[in-house]
Amino acid sequence: MTFVGAIGGLLRGTRAHKYATLVHDSAVRAYLRSNPRCFVESGGARAVFTPTNVVEWGNLNYRIWEEDCLLRHLLSQVRPDDVFFDIGANIGIYSCLVGSRLTDGTVVPFEPYPPNADRLEANLEANGIEAEVIRSPLSDCRRAAEFNVYDTADSGAQHGSLDTIYPRGTPLKRIPTETTSGDTLVENGLAPPPTVAKVDVQGAGVDVLTGLRKSLTADRCRLVYVETHNNYEQITDLLQRLGFSTHSFRLSREQGQPAIVGYDDDVVDFFE
Repeated sequence: MTFVGAIGGLLRGTRAHKYATLVHDSAVRAYLRSNPRCFVESGGARAVFTPTNVVEWGNLNYRIWEEDCLLRHLLSQVRPDDVFFDIGANIGIYSCLVGSRLTDGTVVPFEPYPPNADRLEANLEANGIEAEVIRSPLSDCRRAAEFNVYDTADSGAQHGSLDTIYPRGTPLKRIPTETTSGDTLVENGLAPPPTVAKVDVQGAGVDVLTGLRKSLTADRCRLVYVETHNNYEQITDLLQRLGFSTHSFRLSREQGQPAIVGYDDDVVDFFE
């Protein structure tokens, strides 16, 4: 956990915390009027962003570093010709950093929340990465659904999901949509088969992985990174049933379960 996050956790719910948050957010909004560029560097990769609101600013300066162990590990394993599925890409931190490492490969970013997808496209362009954002939410099949956003209506929103159990609470927005599966996109030639995938979809991870079963068990795919949300055991079991060995990463976040990487131990030996 970052120092700022630790102090915030101690003061959360107090008047001091509420006042400090107001002061911080006001200062950030004033700073953002100058359209500052924010550089994110990790594992030898570098990307540039121009945050447009406090939420994006927080993602770039605080939240991403709570999962830096996962990010660094992923970047250390990327090959120049990888096809990287960034499922739940948000504003594109992973997509842009991984994309900066690819020469013959490609990034396939998935982001169903329109404000996030718009900013994702802008950030990809700013970093010279050619990638088409897929805005249909992934699940295990094609069906009508609602995408629920819980934390903020602004771009940078983290808590958006098809799941209605996690996150908890009443959604701020409900967006009618139609899901698809990753295997359907690959089979129809709308996306290349992945070699590396990152999945961060709040409580919908099991359905997303189920809908990618054929692609993940193909010979090409060697790594699947998944952030878990009250489904750690189910995700671990599913990855193992798909033939992957698994390893956990403890994120430096106040709450939450570990992230998991499923890996093909015939071609990946980095945990030995």
